[in-house]
Amino acid sequence: MPPYSLLAAVIVPAALIVGSLLSEHPLNKLVSFGTVGVYLGFQMVVFAALRARLKGWKPSGKYRLGRWGIVVNVGALAYGFAAIVNICWPRTPEAPWYDNYVVLLMSGLIVGFGLLYMVATRAYAKSDAPYADAVSRSDASVA
Repeated sequence: MPPYSLLAAVIVPAALIVGSLLSEHPLNKLVSFGTVGVYLGFQMVVFAALRARLKGWKPSGKYRLGRWGIVVNVGALAYGFAAIVNICWPRTPEAPWYDNYVVLLMSGLIVGFGLLYMVATRAYAKSDAPYADAVSRSDASVA
């Protein structure tokens, strides 16, 4: 096993244990944070599909939603963001502010650092993966 994975296998659980000593109900926060992460990841795909549909992309499989595709996309996007808001909503007014907003703060930090990395490195422009199925290359840098 590579040394970095061994190091991560030790440091991550140790950080979780230390965090559990500093916070009330740490498991609840970890599960909420993980759930928000899954929703955010899925919402990126839903948003990309909606963007592609609005630019004229037509799916190439047997099963198609036709004109209902955009409606379903918008509904999925709205539901996903509503679920994220629901998960991040503070539920314990007696707890310290940082305990109530830890999921929102950490999610925001991770998204912010991800966007900063994307803008700084422009790694998406250096890919050799196939493209131009949904969005033309000239439009790829617009979003």
